[in-house]
Amino acid sequence: MNNKIIKAIILFIIAFGLTSLTMTQVITMNRYILNIFFLSITSLFFILYFKKTLTNLISKTYKSEFIFLVGISLIIHLISSYFILNYLNQPIWPFDSRGTSFLLMNNFYLWTKPFDVLLQQLLIVLLVIKLHQYKLTLKQITLLFVLGFGAIHIFQIFKTDIIIGLAFTLGAIISSFVYPYMILKVRNGYIYNFMIHMGIYNIAALLSYILY
Repeated sequence: MNNKIIKAIILFIIAFGLTSLTMTQVITMNRYILNIFFLSITSLFFILYFKKTLTNLISKTYKSEFIFLVGISLIIHLISSYFILNYLNQPIWPFDSRGTSFLLMNNFYLWTKPFDVLLQQLLIVLLVIKLHQYKLTLKQITLLFVLGFGAIHIFQIFKTDIIIGLAFTLGAIISSFVYPYMILKVRNGYIYNFMIHMGIYNIAALLSYILY
């Protein structure tokens, strides 16, 4: 593994970790509007800084497609959240939610989560493209994502609860097979990844409230 690949992975981990810690530990979830501002500025910075890297991918997408697909994802998110908040009672789970937004159904989840997912997917896109430019195959990229994402998310066990932590880890590992393939092989795949990512949260929230 050459130095460029190692550097790309380390920068991804640092960016991913710092943004997550800033949201939850510095700004905190209660200040969700400030978090939206932080995530928007950070995403814009990455888009402008890596404009050349992203141009080829984004240029294949029509504006109408982007608006339509992202719009559908956001509408589903709002409808599912509205349904939970107005028609379902918050259950008593056999585990500690410990700040897990889709369990708390707080303003952070409702309004900030789409911006959070956008930034996460942007970082994933940048890493996949860079690794591909450094001549890694799709199989190799997928393996790195499985190991990396699995390792990152397994710490959710200590942050939240073993049930939630294992669910996060399993979801991350499954997503590791999907995200790189969609980005490299499917037109508008990066948008579908955003939709899938948001959909996972929406389904997790619904199941948490319905099953318990």
